[in-house]
Amino acid sequence: MAEKNRRTKRVEVIQVIYKYELLEEKIDVKQAFEEFDYLDNEQLLMLEKVHKNYKFLKNTLLKLINPSWKWHRISPIVRAILLNGACELFFLQPKIVINEAIEITKMYFLKPESKEQASANFYDDWQYKFVNGVLENYYKLLLKLEVITQEAQNN
Repeated sequence: MAEKNRRTKRVEVIQVIYKYELLEEKIDVKQAFEEFDYLDNEQLLMLEKVHKNYKFLKNTLLKLINPSWKWHRISPIVRAILLNGACELFFLQPKIVINEAIEITKMYFLKPESKEQASANFYDDWQYKFVNGVLENYYKLLLKLEVITQEAQNN
């Protein structure tokens, strides 16, 4: 079997997170392992990280968007992209994480090829901008938390 590239792996993880967001269920890594047999150990580990930190990731992301918005107002696929990206920001370079999240968002919200697609709401130009803004602010928040943690350790 050919080695999957990083984007493919990332998209597959996001698709699994999307399933659970859509069904409003907690991520079940064991079930995902059984249901999505194409996932490798690295992808399962990522799902485990999102699962274990879900509440923190979700609540922190919510603080960075319009206070009047509820979590369910955000498209489930965008929520999945944000959760994956926010989790990746803890251990990957932010530029890579944010750029990948933007490109993956664009994959799901393509420019319309026809008027029928345009009227069917397949194209949301603002979705990738939303993901970009939220993840950039999330990264800035992580930097602030790191500074606070370091200051607390030095005192």
